Amino acid sequence: MKGKDICTKIRELRKSLKLTQSQFAELVNLSEDSIGKIERGVTIPTIDTLDKIANGLKIPIEELISSPKEKSSEKISKAITDLTAYLKTHSSEDVRFIHELAVKILGRKK
Repeated sequence: MKGKDICTKIRELRKSLKLTQSQFAELVNLSEDSIGKIERGVTIPTIDTLDKIANGLKIPIEELISSPKEKSSEKISKAITDLTAYLKTHSSEDVRFIHELAVKILGRKK
């Protein structure tokens, strides 16, 4: 994720929490001026600043720096891993049957 994208994400996160820049700054232990500069993209937050924001919001820092595409691909990977583990507990005939069903169901959505 690019620096400007992180700045936009921080602004959107603050707005989703319905906080003013002043309230947000107090929550994450930064100055209101710093928050304003970050949100406008004048200043790209350092790792230390991102850490303060994440700690103040009680979220993992990865949530601030990962893009939605990354999160989506992580969910897909987990789903595939879970499905594979589930299928390993069934017979090969069951797996073939589930595969055929999946092809028919997903083929209809095109």
